[in-house]
Amino acid sequence: MYIGHKFLSMLSRFSSIRVVALVTSSLFLASCAGTYLGERPANNLYCANFVLYEMCALDSNRDGIVDYTYFQESKEIFMYRNRLPRRIPSGFRVHRCAMPMEEDLVVTTSRVFYIDDSSSLLEKTDIRGAMMLKYMTKLPEVTACNMRADEALADD
Repeated sequence: MYIGHKFLSMLSRFSSIRVVALVTSSLFLASCAGTYLGERPANNLYCANFVLYEMCALDSNRDGIVDYTYFQESKEIFMYRNRLPRRIPSGFRVHRCAMPMEEDLVVTTSRVFYIDDSSSLLEKTDIRGAMMLKYMTKLPEVTACNMRADEALADD
């Protein structure tokens, strides 16, 4: 009986330690994931070459969250947060296949506004890679939209 009681006591201590470790690690990870949220954005415009296109992300109200992304050459907005801006900036157009960004894409893209000269190459590469992966998952949808639009123009 004494051995069973000792085992149960040890098991309950082990479970308590696991719970404390789990909670502590969760808080630590949450704080790491949101470290840039307490800082002010370093910029509100980020442009980079992705595959064949020079694309830009813009935070028009400087809140650190992307409002839309566009092709730099044509100034066509191709992705936007929540809804298209009420006023499209002068000189910009909306791409015929423009679409809203999912929340995870908004979060990933918004990270570019916190990059500055002190940001590590690893961090910059991580952000660009994550953005590239998320944008590439949209490619089939955009390609299909463009094909439908081209077919509709050809039928006219």
